[in-house]
Amino acid sequence: MLLVGDVYVQRPDPDTAFAPIQHLLKEADIAFCNLETVIADAKYLDPHDRDTHPRTDEWILDSYLRAGFNVMNLANNPSTWHGLGPFLRCLDVLDKAGVVYGGGGRNLAGARKPAIIERKGTRVAFVCRTSVCYPEMAALPDQGGIAFYPVATYYEPRLRVHQIPGALPIVHTIPDRGEHRAALEEDIKTARKQADVVVVSWHWGVDPIHGGGGELVEYQTEMGHFAVDAGADMVAGHHPHTLQPIEVYKGRPIVYCLGSFVHDMGSGPGRQTPSMLLRCFIHDGKVQRLAFMPGLSSGHGPPDYASPERPDLIRHMQKISSRFGTRFEAGEDEVSVIL
Repeated sequence: MLLVGDVYVQRPDPDTAFAPIQHLLKEADIAFCNLETVIADAKYLDPHDRDTHPRTDEWILDSYLRAGFNVMNLANNPSTWHGLGPFLRCLDVLDKAGVVYGGGGRNLAGARKPAIIERKGTRVAFVCRTSVCYPEMAALPDQGGIAFYPVATYYEPRLRVHQIPGALPIVHTIPDRGEHRAALEEDIKTARKQADVVVVSWHWGVDPIHGGGGELVEYQTEMGHFAVDAGADMVAGHHPHTLQPIEVYKGRPIVYCLGSFVHDMGSGPGRQTPSMLLRCFIHDGKVQRLAFMPGLSSGHGPPDYASPERPDLIRHMQKISSRFGTRFEAGEDEVSVIL
């Protein structure tokens, strides 16, 4: 199983977005990405829609499929920017193409339903959530939308705030601990009964545009641990558009952010952002090995996934993951995470 983070492609030759890793994608039985866009032609937009945020023409989906992607997360903010009409059209397009997707549906039950794919007798389920979106696009029992998990934000003045006017506050994030937590636990347990391996995909954290520099916020670790405690075999996060730590919690990996793969609205020419391509080896219905290929994107991407001879990125991952005591082992083609 191969996983990458945010993917938004809207370019004249979309195949160029996937060409550098197409051979790796083709080798994978399961290839997952966070669909960082809504796939719907312009005619499905509201006549008054002037939003310039991601939208992908429907013909471009064929490039995703030719590359080998067969599982996608829809629980994210780009799914919501253009409203319900284009989102529902996106569901129709993905259904017609036979794509397995999670985190979005024509009602709440559909948005919560685990996305299950079977390959070589092994079933893998993806339970998808987002805490970054327009909340009004959350799916309802009788209305389409995404699987939204609310998080409250509180600001605590620092101890010396009266001595240092203007000092930045301490930010606390409190995830819902009521019905949404119960629903997530129920969905993970449902997936556990239906699949050999359960992956929780979560759109979370703070991106650079809103002040994020790769630091984790409190709810990420709390809910990452909760997902594993509820029965998930792995947590894969996305949204902050950079790398975040990898934690091995109770023997199960939490990859807090995979970074961006391609973002055709993202960084301009000259800006470089780190990324990873995650490779998960499943045998006898269990995650036996996890490894990543470090990459660096220039501009919109795709990343250049060099061999682990890129010591700067490896050292960076070791440094940011050290708080969790995570151990890595660099090999010839990839960096293994010691589970």
